[in-house]
Amino acid sequence: MGELTSAEANFQTYLQVLRQRFVWVIALAIVAVAASAAINVVQTKMYSASSLLLVQPAGSTYSLILGNQQTITPTDILTELQLLESAPVKLEAAKQLGFKPSIVGSEVGQSNVISVTASAKTASLSARAANTYAKDFVAQEQTRAINSIISGEKQYQSQIDALDRQIQTLSASTTAAAAAAISALTSQVAVLKGDEAQLEVAAAESPGGVELVSLASPPKSPSSPRPLKDGAIALAIGLLLGLVLALLVDYFDDTVYTKAALEKLTGGVAFLAIIPKINSRKKRKAKLIVVEDPNSPVTEAYRSLRASLLLADRDATLKTILVTSPSGNEGKTSIVANLGVILAHSGKRAVVVDCNLRQPRLGSLLGLPETPGFTSIFVGDDSAVEVQTLANIPGLEFIGTGPIPPNAAELLGSSATAEFFGALSLEFDVVLIDSPSLLVSDALVLSTYADALLLVAAAGETNQKQMQRALQLLGQTNALPAGIVLNKVARRWRKRS
Repeated sequence: MGELTSAEANFQTYLQVLRQRFVWVIALAIVAVAASAAINVVQTKMYSASSLLLVQPAGSTYSLILGNQQTITPTDILTELQLLESAPVKLEAAKQLGFKPSIVGSEVGQSNVISVTASAKTASLSARAANTYAKDFVAQEQTRAINSIISGEKQYQSQIDALDRQIQTLSASTTAAAAAAISALTSQVAVLKGDEAQLEVAAAESPGGVELVSLASPPKSPSSPRPLKDGAIALAIGLLLGLVLALLVDYFDDTVYTKAALEKLTGGVAFLAIIPKINSRKKRKAKLIVVEDPNSPVTEAYRSLRASLLLADRDATLKTILVTSPSGNEGKTSIVANLGVILAHSGKRAVVVDCNLRQPRLGSLLGLPETPGFTSIFVGDDSAVEVQTLANIPGLEFIGTGPIPPNAAELLGSSATAEFFGALSLEFDVVLIDSPSLLVSDALVLSTYADALLLVAAAGETNQKQMQRALQLLGQTNALPAGIVLNKVARRWRKRS
């Protein structure tokens, strides 16, 4: 697991994780913006225009007569919005326009105004569609309101006609009671006619429904796509997704990046040095960084490693040093070569031996052939083991692998190998052995000939399981490392180390 699984994780930890994985955040942000730009390029331009409608209170017949119309409620607005998108309005608008318009109705703020927005491929067509649709809706709503008023007038007229028939019936009688009834009925007819007249006047002034208050004008710019707005939204989404991804990756990442993380895994094993990652292609291709660039931070890190070894070897007993790693490609061969040069520069007589009989690389790094070399002793010709001297590095010598045998592990465990390394430790001040990784048994066999073992981990490559397995294997053979080197540490991780 990454830094976020630590019990000490805090806000600063999150900031450090984001700083270290900022590439994830930037990459997703760039992808999101690029995707938005691509969509905008292929998307058809659309224009939107809006007409405005005022929702008027359509009161009951009684309220109209009294002159106190009802107020508009949120329910009235929602009702009008539903009616706006009803089938009769759509059919009438499509009939007039010749196509089915794309219409969206919405309330304008907290007011009684409704916006009728139409979208089309041209500015003029969007305005025409919005205005036509709004006019059709207004016409249908006003027709509905007028029909309601007409229905009220018919009810009044029906009551008046009924009273007139009663008056005609009573007119045949000459009694005082009939005369009184006729007078009362006549008064009711007069009241009803007055109410009917007031209804007609009120309806003429405000029939209710909706009123078109603003016609749509052709827009000057498309409503979609909007590259700047869409790009800003895409950038925000990309950054957010990048942040989430960076935190998730760190949470589930069990790769070792820092000295602190490595020390937690290795317990009491000494931490010897941090070797920075070589970022320059030119320097990466150099055979020996300590020779090509003696003033670089990488070279200074190797000097620090030499000092750590000297402090650990106060009794001068660590003459044969084996360098290995939990898995492949941690850079142990480079460490053997560059450390050998640094030791030679300090006055030590050093020899580097390539015992990686699986994939020998040390000779290539030093610019020397691997044969004849170490495996020549197995054919009974010790004189064939050639110790090669580096012309430009006094005090440093090299022994290659020799011919690659088919049974490497068996040969490495032979008595001839033990005698070979015993002789080297007597002849040289320091013997550095480059071995395969602990994925194969060769390193465990070679560890029996070494006074000290350096375990190399690569920042961002070696994971916790690999390191734990390596320590477990070494512990089973009582070959615990004398120290650990963290190699390929990127600049953004060095501060935390």
